[in-house]
Formats: sequence, structure tokens, C-alpha cells
Amino acid sequence: MFLNNLLATSDRPSNFLREEKLALREKQDRTLEADVSSVLYYRAWIQAKTNNTFDSTRILGIVATAKGAENYLPYTIPQIIQQISEIGMMADIVIGLNNGFECPTVIDRFTLLPDVQVIHLYTDEKLANNIPARIFGNLMCKGEPYYLSNIEPQQSRHRIFVIHQKEGQYAAGKIRVLGDIYGSLLLNSIENGWMPPAILVAFDAESQFLVEQKYSVIESESNGLKLIVNQLQNQPQIDILGTRNRFAVYQKGMVDGIEVLLPNFSEELPPIQWFMDIVYGKYNGFRCKPAAGTVGRTDVMISLLALIAESYPGVKSDDTYTTILAKHADFTGDIFLEVIATNRTPGITDMTMDKPPKKAWMEQVYRWNTTHQGMKLLYGEHNIKVIAHDGFPWFTVTRAIDFLKLVMGGEKANVSTVIRKLKTLAIAFSTSRQIRKRSIENPDILQGSKAKAFW
Repeated sequence: MFLNNLLATSDRPSNFLREEKLALREKQDRTLEADVSSVLYYRAWIQAKTNNTFDSTRILGIVATAKGAENYLPYTIPQIIQQISEIGMMADIVIGLNNGFECPTVIDRFTLLPDVQVIHLYTDEKLANNIPARIFGNLMCKGEPYYLSNIEPQQSRHRIFVIHQKEGQYAAGKIRVLGDIYGSLLLNSIENGWMPPAILVAFDAESQFLVEQKYSVIESESNGLKLIVNQLQNQPQIDILGTRNRFAVYQKGMVDGIEVLLPNFSEELPPIQWFMDIVYGKYNGFRCKPAAGTVGRTDVMISLLALIAESYPGVKSDDTYTTILAKHADFTGDIFLEVIATNRTPGITDMTMDKPPKKAWMEQVYRWNTTHQGMKLLYGEHNIKVIAHDGFPWFTVTRAIDFLKLVMGGEKANVSTVIRKLKTLAIAFSTSRQIRKRSIENPDILQGSKAKAFW
């Protein structure tokens, strides 16, 4: 009898832990289910308001910017407009200047582009971190809010809408200005009769949509955006497509007499970013549609981003949340491997401005990891690991031959090259474990007054 009681008592802690784990899992499932329901509600509302009719003559582009964007926008915005023109369509580009950031010289140059109209918009005070600010067509934010409207196709004009987000307590962070764009400008414009373009392109300030051939041969003059848009146009069953993320270290260069930062594809990448580059979109755990380049049906994209900005104002990596919710909402689409979107990463020797200084590339990975930890707590690892996973990449063992081909790329497999590559892999794996351990202790706070949404 005593022995039976002792055994029963010893089982209680383990039973309690199992029950606690099960309760947490059920809570995470309910949270995800509720978020998916909200996304689907938004989409149904948009389709009802538009009578499921969208503008097929234009493409909507959305980019959030902060300090440093002036180094990229002078060439990325004209390039994207040119790529849209080559598709035979017009562009409506919305540029969100976050938390008082301004780059007037860059914006003024856009007025010199042929067949481009620049429209300045302004937000009033953001009342809370998850409440979208109203947007007006005048600096004083007086009168009626501004709503987007359709123009006649024969006007054949590209439009750039520059949103000057007022600096404020709740404004700082990419997701905060995206909340004003998606949750205020776009949704309210639809409410007031605007027929949005059928396709929406989400990108970053430094994004270039290019075609990459086998073994990292990048066609610098190619139109990757055209390929991915054509895929959506030709296959109506596809809802959302991600480009393949392509990291690059940037260096100073000149474009039309302006000093900018341009990707240097020949410079060696930091170990973890190099590893992510070669496996991106090819294996489970690395299937996130990147913020640097995601293209989808406009009703789908607005539904996803409006929900994320409203519900999780502490999100730092909106792309991962977008991909997770899209998957569980049964929106179809994957990574379009033929097209890359460029994404800046620090050089191996770059250091942060912290005291003491830290390796910048490691801090970039750390920020991604804190986002991942926050997402694991919110939705549960079981619901996200196919898209984003921070555990050991077992495909390096189970699909070793395929993986080693990616590691070698187009390089000749001599002894020195193999040793160099294996050394880089070892550094990537060991550093990743260290960063993961540190990030587990500091997951992103997604909601409430303590939520911070820095870049």
C-alpha cells in the first residue's frame, strides 16, 4: 500500500507537466484559430465591399521605411516602376515614412520621373500602438481623411503616395506604419468605394526583384517581378507567392549622380546568412515568404497585414507571421525559387554601435530569433515549424547529398574548398546555438504597453 502511494505521488509532477503542456498547446491552437478567423473575415469583407472586382490595370506596392532608406529608394523605386511598366501595367506605390523620418531630396527626385505623380499624405497622432492613425491630404490633418480613388486607364500615370507618419510615442516600428497603411488608408479607402488593384507587392527599401540562374548567376538587368506577377495572373488558384530571399553585403556606389548603397553579390556572406541563402525555400523550416519580396492577391495581403498590425504591435518580422497565417488560412502559394529579392546583411567584420561593440551579423540573427521565440510562445512550435524552425536542420543529414550540392554551388570540389565550406557550416551551426539560447531568454513582447516594434 505504501509503495503504491509512493509511486502515485511520484507520478503527479510528470502528470501535472503533461497537463500544463497540453493546456498551453490548446491555448496556442485557439489563438491561431481566432487569428485565422479574423483574417478570413477581413477577406470576406473586402470581397463584399468590392463585389470581388479588382483593378487589373494597376499593381499596388507597399514599402515601410525609416532612417537609412534614403540609401536605396533612389534606385529601387524607379526600378520597380519600370518593371511594372514592362508588364504593361501602372503602379500605385505607397511609401510609409515611419515616425517622423523624412528624405525630401529623394522624394523630390521622384517628381522628375516620367509619367509619375507624387502625392503627399500625413497621419495625425497615433493614439495607441495597435490603433491605425487617420490619414489626410494636408499637413495640418484637417477636414475629411484622405481616401484612395481610381483613375481612368487612359491617363496612364504611375502614382507614388508618400505617407508622412507623425512622430509619436506609439509610432516607432515597421509594423506601426504598416498598420496605418493597411488598417487605415487601404481599408478605409475600400469602405469608401475604392477598387484596389488585383495584385499587391510588399517589399523593403533595398529590394530588387531579379532572376537568379543556377549556381547564383544573378541577371542584374532582369525583371523578376514580371515573372512572379505573370505566375499569379496565369494561375488564379494561387493566392500568395514569396520570392527567394537573397542576402548581400552592400557597398557605396553611384546611381544617376547620387551616392547610394548597392548589393555586392561577390562579397562573402556571414556564416548563418550564407546557410540561410542556400536552403531558403527548399526545406521545411525555411519557407517564410520574405518581407523583401512577397506578391499576392490584394484582398489576401491586406487581410493578413491588417490583422497582424492590429493584434501584434510588437512584431518585428511581419513576414514570418504573414506566412504562418497564410498557411493556416489555406491560402495557396509557395516560394517562387526562380525570382530573388535582395536583402541587406552586415559584412563579416561590421560591428554595432553598442558598448561594447558586437558583431552586426550576429545581432541581425539575434533579432530574428527573438521574433521566432515570441511566435513559438504565441502559436506553438507545432504550428509553425514547417515554415520557421530553430532546431537542428536534420535535412543536412537525411538529404545530405542534395544539401552538399547546394553547399558547393558551382565551385569545384577540391580539398581546400571543401574544408572552407565545412568550416563555415560549423561556425554557422555553433553560433546559431549560442544565439538561440540567448534569444529564448528574451522573446519579443507582442502586445501591450511593453511591446516594442523597432526595425
